[in-house]
Amino acid sequence: MQHERPLVHGALDFAELAHLGFSPEEVCDFSVNINPYGPSPLVAQALACVPVERYPDRECLQLRQKLLQHEIHEQHIAEDMLLCGNGTAELIWAIARAYLSPQQKTAVLEPTFGEYRYAAQATGAQVIGLRATLANVFAFDVDNVMRWLLDERPALLWLCNPNNPTGSWLPLPDLHHLLDACQESGTLLVVDEAYWHFLTPLRAFPSAITLLRDNASLLVLRSLTKAYALAGVRLGYLVAAPEHIARVRRQLPSWNVNSFAQAAGCAAVADQAHLEHTLHALAEERQAFYQALQASGIPALPSYTHFFLLHVGDATTVRSQLLQRRLLVRDCTSFGLPEIIRVATRPRRDWLRLLQALQELL
Repeated sequence: MQHERPLVHGALDFAELAHLGFSPEEVCDFSVNINPYGPSPLVAQALACVPVERYPDRECLQLRQKLLQHEIHEQHIAEDMLLCGNGTAELIWAIARAYLSPQQKTAVLEPTFGEYRYAAQATGAQVIGLRATLANVFAFDVDNVMRWLLDERPALLWLCNPNNPTGSWLPLPDLHHLLDACQESGTLLVVDEAYWHFLTPLRAFPSAITLLRDNASLLVLRSLTKAYALAGVRLGYLVAAPEHIARVRRQLPSWNVNSFAQAAGCAAVADQAHLEHTLHALAEERQAFYQALQASGIPALPSYTHFFLLHVGDATTVRSQLLQRRLLVRDCTSFGLPEIIRVATRPRRDWLRLLQALQELL
């Protein structure tokens, strides 16, 4: 099925950089929402020991065990409730293939990650969207969402929480009410928690995984590429009831997670000290960066995460001008927000450069 326009993501465009004569190393990337302090040192050690002549474990058994030991603390989650993928993007497409068909509707709360809509459209399903507005700081009225679901009765609802690109968060009580509406309307709820680790303090933001004990209509996605800084190896996982795991697994090829990704994931999640240290440092920088933006008269929208939306007038032009200065930001035109850019927090020496450039341009 043809899409109206190509899917746009953040991160370096290597062809674009080659056209400009820039090397990737000289561009400071604010367009990706990952941990800027990098992965645990244990990751490099683990990658050096990967036996490249051997097929990977097709079941990702050790990785799933490490996830249960270090990453997932809900006691009701078992090994057969976990499925690993080549990034959450692969799992999103697999979920779409498993549950959607041309005769069905799928719902998206927008603006949000574009992969949900594209994966659904590839199945021929009709995509319907409910859009939050800038006037409400992109917050949704849960009662309104529930009424919409009961009217539309889609087969599946995609929810990014916390949301990309807005940084908004739907708390657990609201999520519980939303799940009740999904059960009444016969809708499967997919909650993408790719940015959950960036919520601080984390204990104040219970995961949707806690709701899996009593709800078979819920699937929860998690990314290991963001907080653990493993974007280059592509790694994510799905948490759901065993029957959902089995159904989605049938949509994946054998050996879909390579040995390097599995080794990196095992090493990364085992080093919780590195994760906690870097996320604490990032939380402090996030606060300082946000306050500096506000003090400079650059309107940054409130966010529960380390990335913010900035109203700059012409996002495409500002992105191009910043890239000429070897600073990359996310143009939000593809989200339907042509006046807004998204910037992720980086260490102080980096965001000071961006702040000065924005002051000069705006």
